Amino acid sequence: MLRLEKLKSRARSFERLVGLTPVEFDQLLIELEPLWEQAHRRSLLRAGRARRIGAGNTFKLDLSQRLLVTLLYLRQYFTMHVLGILFDLDAANVCRNIHGLLPVLEQALPAPLRPRTLQAKPDEAPGKEAKKPRRIRSLDEFLEVFPELTDVVVDGTEQPRGQPKVKKGQKLGKQAVGRPRDKKRFSSVKQGTHTLKTQVTVTPEGQIVHLSATASRPAHDMKVLRRSRLMTRLPRHVRVWGDRGYTGLEKVYPDWETIVPTKRPKNGELSEEQRELNRLISKVRITVENVMNRIKKFRACQAFFRNQPSRHGVIWGCVAGLVNLRWQRRLHLSTL
Repeated sequence: MLRLEKLKSRARSFERLVGLTPVEFDQLLIELEPLWEQAHRRSLLRAGRARRIGAGNTFKLDLSQRLLVTLLYLRQYFTMHVLGILFDLDAANVCRNIHGLLPVLEQALPAPLRPRTLQAKPDEAPGKEAKKPRRIRSLDEFLEVFPELTDVVVDGTEQPRGQPKVKKGQKLGKQAVGRPRDKKRFSSVKQGTHTLKTQVTVTPEGQIVHLSATASRPAHDMKVLRRSRLMTRLPRHVRVWGDRGYTGLEKVYPDWETIVPTKRPKNGELSEEQRELNRLISKVRITVENVMNRIKKFRACQAFFRNQPSRHGVIWGCVAGLVNLRWQRRLHLSTL
């Protein structure tokens, strides 16, 4: 059986294995314990429970071991069978331990705001009578607004998933070449496979502040933003930075200041000033790309997603919370 204390004695290996240092692990465990006790108590007192409190088998692993199992799962994405061998448990018990702890772990971490669902009706562009939007169009304007720290950077990312099953009573979609049972409308043309899409919102310093609900079918970045409930939560003075996938953002949200790179016109070229402005925008937007890289070091967010799509959000929420936890530590060390 894998021993926690022996792993913690090799700090560098422990950090590579689970994504946290031993000190961070101990601090997280302290934050997790009262939340787990409350959640476990609610489970024991739930309506319809047949056994009295205290009856039944006890947990084979204590909370520190269950936290270790969960972090190993998120960081390395081992199968339940492999984790069962490492911790001398049945694979089904490992699954129950992990998925029972994930929602509580998200509460204990500095996880970003994460709505559970996308809006059924996307935000619409206002009518012609709305005020004219402001958009950064020159280097002078860019340099004028950049020093302020009231900005967020948005971007979307996709994770491969299994092909959706056809439910009873549903008709098959258009047949995809080589995979006749696929529903083609669920397949991402960009990735060449079925995917789950998430929109990540970060500050220019690198803190994750918002995750959209999971889009279980291919959707344009702009469509996910309009259904993510992000803009309705942002104050009017906050600037929104996006890539070319968010072209037209200023038309839908004229009350916010938006900064999007200029697209090259069809059969035309960008001016030197437009190219320089795009480069400056990229220097700000690189933050969200770096954050994506940190998130996808946790293989549960990078590899082929083996879980039910309904569990995608809580897994990404926990990983985003772990990334924020490390970000806070680096920020604290830089201020000493």
